[in-house]
Amino acid sequence: MTTTVTKVLFADIMGHLDGKGDIDCSNRGLTSLEGCPGIVAGNFNCSGNQLTSLESGPHNVGGDFSCSNNKLTTLEAGPEEVLWDYDCSGNQLNSLTGAPKKVHGNFDCSTNQLTTLQGSLKKVGNDFSCSNNLLTSLKGAPHKVGGDFSCSDNQLTTLEGVPHEVGDFDCSNNQLATLDGSPEEVHGDFDCSHNQLASLAGAPHFVIGNFFCAGNPLTSLKGGPNFVYGNFDCSNHQLVSLKGAPKEVEGNFNCSENQLSSLAGAPQEVRDFDCSGNQLTTLESAPHKVSGNFSCSANQLTSLTGAPKKVKGSFNCSNNQLSSLDGAPKKVKGDFDCSGNQLTTLDGTLKKVGGDFICGGNTGLFSEDQARVICSIKGNCITV
Repeated sequence: MTTTVTKVLFADIMGHLDGKGDIDCSNRGLTSLEGCPGIVAGNFNCSGNQLTSLESGPHNVGGDFSCSNNKLTTLEAGPEEVLWDYDCSGNQLNSLTGAPKKVHGNFDCSTNQLTTLQGSLKKVGNDFSCSNNLLTSLKGAPHKVGGDFSCSDNQLTTLEGVPHEVGDFDCSNNQLATLDGSPEEVHGDFDCSHNQLASLAGAPHFVIGNFFCAGNPLTSLKGGPNFVYGNFDCSNHQLVSLKGAPKEVEGNFNCSENQLSSLAGAPQEVRDFDCSGNQLTTLESAPHKVSGNFSCSANQLTSLTGAPKKVKGSFNCSNNQLSSLDGAPKKVKGDFDCSGNQLTTLDGTLKKVGGDFICGGNTGLFSEDQARVICSIKGNCITV
């Protein structure tokens, strides 16, 4: 039985418009743009309809153009020039044939069925997103993108084709085994998490924002960035060494839940530092300056020798094998947690705690009075 599709024309719903301002014909059940003005001075929004073609639509749009969430399989017959943003996301496109050569604002072709970026689009003034498609390659991508570039949630095995300079770069949730072909300059965040990377070879040398590589089978950090001016997260891998880690990290450094037995290679100055959930027996080579929190919990530490002398946040050395607090920072501005160890004494180098002091679950049982005699505690003393 054949289903009859009722035609709903632009002219039927919107009437005659001169195109001198914005036109919003979104979510009106349109099957055709017939009757639409050829030139629209402002924004044109035909998203959320039943369009299978852009025929009879405007060929020149002076503002934003959105044809998202329709049933388009091609952008042919679409506008040749769009002054600002172009949004064709949420359709059934398998290529970008018919896209304009240049978009001054953002270009979003995410959540389609794209298998290639080949087309006429060469330059995007701001952000470009082709995430959540079926891409195995980025060949044909715009050679110049003025903002962020997102190609996450595809089937990429290579980064060949990406522009050399971007804002944020997101290639997460693909099938990448190498970062060769990455942008040379990343002025924002770099996210290569949840791929199949065994190393960071090919990553840019400098990342102005955060660097995320979590959820990979990394065994080495060699080849990764030298300088990260945001946070660096290499947690939940199979790392046995931090050799190759960035020399400088201005934000947080997280290497928790790996198989580390040494902190050699760690940056020496960070905000927060988290090396919990490893196989560390020593804190030698730990950062000497931590301006935030320090966590070395759930390791195999028998001593705190090597810990930073001063921690401006909280210090957590719980669930290790410590028998004393020798080597602990002299001053901790936040909480100090040494619970779940083998402590029989609280004697050590710790002199001042600005937050709570937590020492329950040790071999010895300690009273609050005992704890407060050992060091100055500004907050609560939790001994159970």
